[in-house]
Amino acid sequence: MKRTLCFILALFALGTAYGQSFLEDVRLSLDKGFEGVYAKGDTVKVYAEVGKETPAVVKIYQNGYFKEARETLLPAGKSQVFSGAYDEAVALMFRLADPADPKDSTTVGAIVSPEDFRPGFDEPKDWRKFWRKQLKQMRRQKMEVRLTPVAVPGKDSLDYVCYDLEVNCITARPVRGYLALPRNAAPHSLPIAIKAHSAGKMTDRWTKATIKDAVKLAKSGNGAIALDINAHGILNGQDDAYYEAVGKELNGYSGWPVKDRESFYFNGMFLRLVRALDYLCSRKEWDGKRVLVTGGSQGGAQSAALAGLDPRVSMVVVDVPAMWDVGGMLVGRLSGWNKPLERAGVDSPEAKVAPYYDAANFMRHYTGELVVNVGLIDLTCPPADVWAVYNVCPASSKVMHPCAWKGHSGKYSLSKEERAQVKKKMDQYLSEAIDAYLQ
Repeated sequence: MKRTLCFILALFALGTAYGQSFLEDVRLSLDKGFEGVYAKGDTVKVYAEVGKETPAVVKIYQNGYFKEARETLLPAGKSQVFSGAYDEAVALMFRLADPADPKDSTTVGAIVSPEDFRPGFDEPKDWRKFWRKQLKQMRRQKMEVRLTPVAVPGKDSLDYVCYDLEVNCITARPVRGYLALPRNAAPHSLPIAIKAHSAGKMTDRWTKATIKDAVKLAKSGNGAIALDINAHGILNGQDDAYYEAVGKELNGYSGWPVKDRESFYFNGMFLRLVRALDYLCSRKEWDGKRVLVTGGSQGGAQSAALAGLDPRVSMVVVDVPAMWDVGGMLVGRLSGWNKPLERAGVDSPEAKVAPYYDAANFMRHYTGELVVNVGLIDLTCPPADVWAVYNVCPASSKVMHPCAWKGHSGKYSLSKEERAQVKKKMDQYLSEAIDAYLQ
């Protein structure tokens, strides 16, 4: 690897009695701008713009791993803080931190030759056989559906209906979520749209299905049969005490010990998605052609699973997707969440099960359309891993939207004003893709 490095870094000193953070006082940027994508041999240039001369620490990460740190001094104004060229695929992160408080920092990312990344795990020879057996067993159970009408808030109640949906499944919990669609929709007139949720505390807004989100998705494009599905099959619309209790019960579920392929926690989560789609496709309103699935983080893992298991899925729209290349460690990269190799070891039972649940092996079987948002400073779902899966997916059309300042869970390493602007742009990539497909 050829590299030329040039380091001069810094940041505003404290400006008030309470001080200002690096994040607000320093602007990190790349010569490639917003997307931060470079070809092999390109020189990656990073700049910092500060108010006055001040000491700082620069930390450099490659493929998710910390590489080096240096203390230095940066003059006031805009200065180049890094210059380097690479002749192979690599994901880079540059972090400026206060020497007195390393947690006070700002970060930017870049990626070189991302089209060359490949997943760490190969597809197991019996991958198809395993999942066909799982689906066959699930579908042997006669489907029982419970639809409970719920009130749609505000003016949307004039045009949309919503139900608390429950569908039985062979899994420990049934399918549960909120189903919304236009009122009095004609037969064969609507596409299907499914929203899958990210991980987090069970009391967090983003882990729960809501009437609001179901109706919002149902309003996309020209309208849709929209399901906001709960990842864990837990009850909808309960108080915090219920979700706190469930949270204790499911604490650490992504890292629970694994005995075999069937006992892995995500087995049930993925099967419930297919069960839900089986029901949605039975509704008379479905147009018989379009099925969209979307989600962020863990929702991106669920989206990949459904897309790879069910050929009816024709559009996938995901944001910082989890479980995309959980074998990255095998090829010198930090693996994607849930990071089984880092947590349990390469010779563990979990490592043997992981390839059957890696998004790479689901997406190898997906041929519809694909839109992905990725953050170049995301260490939870590292960009090299996301790209590795993207690269092996034989989608009929696919688009990747990278952002040099985007981290995980909606975090952006920018000042408050810039953060709002960049977040809006990244969110629009997803919403516009959904709207366009559901027209």
